[in-house]
Amino acid sequence: MSGTTSESDMMSQLKSTNPSRHPQSGKASKVVLLVLVQVVVIFVLVGATMARRHEQALRKELPPMRRVPLTIAPLYDRPDVVSDEQLLDVLHKLRPRFRGPGPKINHVDHALRFWGVESNFRDPECLSGEEMRDILLNHAHFREVWGDREPPLLECNEDCVGVRTQEGEATASHVDHTIASLAEVGTPLDFPIHTPEGPRTMADLLAASLRTFEINQVEYEWSALAYTLYCERLAPFADKYGQEMSFDRLADRLIRERCKLGVCLGNHRLHTLAVMLRADEQQSILSPGCRKRVVAHLKKATGTLVASQDPEGCWNQYWATGEPPRAGDDNEQSQLDPLGRKMVATGHALEWWALAPEEILPPRDVVQRAGQWLAKNVMALQDDEIVDKYTFLSHVGRALALWRGHEPLDFIEAMQARAGTL
Repeated sequence: MSGTTSESDMMSQLKSTNPSRHPQSGKASKVVLLVLVQVVVIFVLVGATMARRHEQALRKELPPMRRVPLTIAPLYDRPDVVSDEQLLDVLHKLRPRFRGPGPKINHVDHALRFWGVESNFRDPECLSGEEMRDILLNHAHFREVWGDREPPLLECNEDCVGVRTQEGEATASHVDHTIASLAEVGTPLDFPIHTPEGPRTMADLLAASLRTFEINQVEYEWSALAYTLYCERLAPFADKYGQEMSFDRLADRLIRERCKLGVCLGNHRLHTLAVMLRADEQQSILSPGCRKRVVAHLKKATGTLVASQDPEGCWNQYWATGEPPRAGDDNEQSQLDPLGRKMVATGHALEWWALAPEEILPPRDVVQRAGQWLAKNVMALQDDEIVDKYTFLSHVGRALALWRGHEPLDFIEAMQARAGTL
């Protein structure tokens, strides 16, 4: 029939398109497929290589830094929190009387951030600020006070220099605590460091911390504090696993941990967040959204503290929950006596509040009662108790001075100038 295809014609067409009847066509298809697969594999490998190189470049590239760290000045002057006379008595009580063999390194770096590099005392048993810094950054001085048998505090190799940590009384108590303390007292990045292997600088110490930093390391509070004070920004810096860092990311990491967990009852995370807010006012390190999250988090912590304040004015280790910690919870203060726990909780809270923007602060009477409780109870301590509790008492003394608008040494000098004795 005209215009139609016969059955035999259709069969012929099907046979002509059957690959099995045309081996050359089938081979060509396989070759094309193989080439496509190879191209895809090459693209994947090239992409992976480029990603690895990008990560390596980020790890090697350090964020831009300022030679002199930011200064976070106190904001308030509240004589109702602690009077001139009370504060002078407290500061006299908390002088760094650590001259002699084997001063604990956690006493030295806490006392340095408390008193500052310019501090000098008439009491011959007190270390000056320069002596304390020298113990931390000059191996020859460290060896003078700790002897030859103790391994160096400064660990040094071809690539980096670091501070030996959590290996006994001749080492730092927390990861990057010493670096953060040096930052808080204004140590410039070109300040010389004398290691057992030769001279380095503060910049080398900070760079080693940045290159080995991990966002989920066990302690990150002081690393984040040091970076906040020294670094202008964190991008395109990456941690040691290639995760790109920013101050937003650091702040969110500090926020997401439960308040009751962490060093000094969780207060050091709150302290670093308060410093981040103040640094953000100077150099805009946080995005607007992240700043709102930080403010909300600190306001929530303030509300919890207000609700849990003891009638006498202090807090204890249960401030965040009102309940004793469960088995397995991180509670480093479990071995302290009840007064020691109250000093830790109360002194640290007052210290970070003294640096926080006003919108985060509690009602005035909350701070007033806490300050008076601290002043009274510090003055009741014996000398051996001062030494035993010195690390967190240093936070108490600094907190009270900050609430009078000064660092501790500055307050003493201001009082002496007023009295005409300076």
